[in-house]
Amino acid sequence: MLIVTCAIIIHQNRILITQRDSGSDHPFQWEFPGGKINPGETNEECIIREIREELEIKIEILEPMVAISHDYGLKQIKLIPFLCAIKSGKIKLVEHYDFEWVMFEELKNYDFAAADKKIFRNRRNQTILKKYLRKNMDNTR
Repeated sequence: MLIVTCAIIIHQNRILITQRDSGSDHPFQWEFPGGKINPGETNEECIIREIREELEIKIEILEPMVAISHDYGLKQIKLIPFLCAIKSGKIKLVEHYDFEWVMFEELKNYDFAAADKKIFRNRRNQTILKKYLRKNMDNTR
C-alpha cells in the first residue's frame, strides 16, 4: 500500500484544490496537493516538504484529519490529510496544471480523484472543517 499525505489548505473560508497535469496518473482530475512519504520522514515532515516543492509556499499544520484508504485497482493508497494554512509565499504551480480556491459546498462540482473525494465526504473530516470554516456543510452528498 502506498502511503501519501495531502494538505487541505484553507484561507478566507475557502479550500485550495489543485488540478493534476496531463502526464499524471489521473490526468486533469482535481486533488488536495501532497505526495509520497520518503524513508525516515514523518507524515508532518512529508506534507510540509511536498507543499514547498509543489506550490513553493510554506504551510503550518492546523490539525490532522481522518486518513482514508482507496483501491485504484493497480494500486492501493492510504491518504493522510492535514488541515493547513499558508505561513508564507505565493502559490506557484510546479507539478499541477491549475488551482482554485473554493467553498466547501463547491467541492462536489469538481472531478476529484476518488481517494481525495473520500476525504471531504468523511463525516469526521467535515466536522474538523466546520470548526475552521464556520460554514454549514451538512448537504455534501
